[in-house]
Amino acid sequence: MHLNLIKYFSFLIFLTLFSHAGGNIEKPSAEEEIKDTIVVHGMVLHGHVMNLGPKKLSFKLLYSEGINHIAYKDIESINTKYNYHISFKRMDIEGRVVGIEDNKYLRIMEGDKERTVKIADIDNFVMAVSDDDSFENKIRNTFPYTKGNINMGFEIESGTTQKNEIDVLLNIRHKQAEHEIKLYVDYEYDTTKTETTSDTVNKDELVGILSYRNHFKNNQFYFTTIAADYDRPRHILNRYIPSAGYGYRFKVDDSKWLEPSIGLGYASTNYTDDVYADKNFAVAALNLAGKYQFDDVAYINSFIIDGFLMYYPSLTDMGEDWIFRSNLTFTVPLFDFLSVKLAYNLINDSNPDPSVGNNKTTTKLFFGFDF
Repeated sequence: MHLNLIKYFSFLIFLTLFSHAGGNIEKPSAEEEIKDTIVVHGMVLHGHVMNLGPKKLSFKLLYSEGINHIAYKDIESINTKYNYHISFKRMDIEGRVVGIEDNKYLRIMEGDKERTVKIADIDNFVMAVSDDDSFENKIRNTFPYTKGNINMGFEIESGTTQKNEIDVLLNIRHKQAEHEIKLYVDYEYDTTKTETTSDTVNKDELVGILSYRNHFKNNQFYFTTIAADYDRPRHILNRYIPSAGYGYRFKVDDSKWLEPSIGLGYASTNYTDDVYADKNFAVAALNLAGKYQFDDVAYINSFIIDGFLMYYPSLTDMGEDWIFRSNLTFTVPLFDFLSVKLAYNLINDSNPDPSVGNNKTTTKLFFGFDF
């Protein structure tokens, strides 16, 4: 897919300038006297906690735009003046962090009551609305177990050929204790028009994947998934692939993992043309998903690579009928809630139309809002 990079980068520059427009140099105020304090190897740092990872704490220094990722083993003490909304083991509490124990536990002061919470059990850690009433923070407090992003890309071309293209990518993840639900939606629409032709639809396609996982023991899980899509130019009216099976997560931490899974499913495809008979066949469900996040990267702070692979070969004749979907995404977080993504998709399935072929690849640039 042709990308109008000049328009994209101009838009990025505009967003960057707009986010800093009218910005006075930060000066101490009464509000800024409320700050979190941590001691790292004898050095006292002031600011506020941004996030808790499995091995590192993300800390934004006072009067600084950068975020530091500090290993728990290096933290000698921690005391927050801000109140935080903490979700763990189907519980939600608000309080201040007043200490750390054995690099694995946080001591939380909830009102006049102190409790100890295991860091690995925390599903969500966000500043309480009482200390940050911004719209984004209210969303995070209202839906503490849900995270995601919505991304958009577009291209508008005028001249002898008029082209309009829009791409929308949605990712939502809801995780509470051992239960996890994920939703992935990718939609593309593209039309062209010339002086001698009317509007021609080049793309009109949708991919949706809804999955449930039960993490029943350590890194093991059962899954059930329903994948659905349509692709008008490829003559696919609709397709559904329910599947279920077992998977295992090879995990370094929450930002570095690889997740293979295997199961059984059933593929049902209806085509737009009566020329091609609908296809229904039992399949093996072979999946692979992964994520690797680089922290403390020069100039951009963090760089994330994630993706998935879904292969559904027919159980009766895998050389004749199969469905394959894959995605590889590179993400650069720009600010707390804004990111830019480069996504590469590969589709390969047994399409009956020789003129369409089996392979299809797309490369897309997105700007995303993270929540």
